[in-house]
Amino acid sequence: MSNEIGDLVYVPSSTDLLQYEKSSPTKVFKVVSPTNLLILEKQENKLGVLFRGEVWYVDKRKVYDVKMGASNG
Repeated sequence: MSNEIGDLVYVPSSTDLLQYEKSSPTKVFKVVSPTNLLILEKQENKLGVLFRGEVWYVDKRKVYDVKMGASNG
């Protein structure tokens, strides 16, 4: 899986999103229903994604690529 900035990722329900101050989590949100989120940042083990107008971080191993539909043209 090669996630790049600007890509969408699928985040399953019950996945934790975190916000950090320095290296410690300050907020945790558990995703209630599956959703697609936009990648804004890449780090070694986590992705910064846009969620409700803010940057949240998710473990790279807990998200999946979003496959865009093929055109019929």
